[in-house]
Amino acid sequence: MLDLPLATNEKGWLGSGMDDIYEHRIAFVIDPELLNFKKPGDYTFRIEQIMREDPLNNVLHVGLRIEKKK
Repeated sequence: MLDLPLATNEKGWLGSGMDDIYEHRIAFVIDPELLNFKKPGDYTFRIEQIMREDPLNNVLHVGLRIEKKK
């Protein structure tokens, strides 16, 4: 499990944006022994929010992008 903060009490929402639209890209590296895409196919990821407020008001979309390490 990874803890990826989206906001802080001091700064509010992290990332960049205008008005109420923000983009926050978080780069992290996962041990290739734990996550390895050797075979083509469908893979499932689970994203869970653990804030006190549920659902999170004004959060409309969450995305996941996987890039090959350069």
